[in-house]
This record gives sequence, structure tokens and C-alpha cells, in this order.
Amino acid sequence: MSYLPNHIDKEGLIGAPEEEGIVVEAVRDIARVKITKGSLCSSCGSAESCPFNALGKKDWIVWAKNNFDAKEGDRVKISISAGRYLAIAVLIFIMPVSVLLSTYIIARLLGAVDNLAVALSITFAFLSYFIIRGVDRGSRGKTGYEIVEIIEKGEK
Repeated sequence: MSYLPNHIDKEGLIGAPEEEGIVVEAVRDIARVKITKGSLCSSCGSAESCPFNALGKKDWIVWAKNNFDAKEGDRVKISISAGRYLAIAVLIFIMPVSVLLSTYIIARLLGAVDNLAVALSITFAFLSYFIIRGVDRGSRGKTGYEIVEIIEKGEK
């Protein structure tokens, strides 16, 4: 059996990934957390296809709900809700494939020849990228992450 990342098999339960990071800004009940690519990335089976590795990013900054009153400099553990994690996976992976297949089937049922049906399905799958991007931009002010633990207090 291949190695499963921590967020896939945690005591037999499937859950959302947890990451560690450092709070770089705390405003009321929201915090900006800088997540540094660490040892979990090097042992992940998807590390080579991960967009963060492909873009050469070593760390990234996310907004997280700050229910633990973490301060700037604190090392924290953050998690994303399982529902939001699943919704992101469906949006990114399943939607383009379903658009591709359904457009091809509909085009063929309407009498289009194979070449036209393929061209239409590829075009609509490509256009679904802009829908995904619009949903992503529309959710920028919202946070799906939440601080679940303060690992170490900062030096302030």
C-alpha cells in the first residue's frame, strides 16, 4: 500500500488537510497565516503535481478564522473544513471533466459530427476554467481556513 498524506488517513477518518504556519497579521477574528512548505510536502504522493511546487512557491499566505486569539508571530495549526475541501475538489477536478463529457454527448445527440462535437466539448471545458476562476475571485474575501491550535507563542 502506498503512503497516504496525513489529511487522507487520520485514525481511519477522511478529513481536510492541516498545515502549520506563522501568523503574520491578526485583525479581530481573522489572521493572515504564512504557510511554509515543509516535510509533509516532501513525503506527499502528489508533491510533483502540486500547483505550489509547479509554480516554485516555497510558502503562501492564507486568511484564517482566528478563534484562538492568535497574535502576530505565533506558530499555529490551520485546517480547512471537510465540506469546503470537497467543494474545491469537485469544482477544480470534476466540473471540467463533466462539462467536457456532457457537451460531447449533447452535441452528438443534436446531430453534430465527431469533429464538431469534440471541438465544442473542448471549447466548453476551456470556458469552464473562467467560471472556476470567477468563483475563486468571488470567494477571496471569505476564508475557508480556521486556526485549530496554537503550537507555540511568538516572541512579542
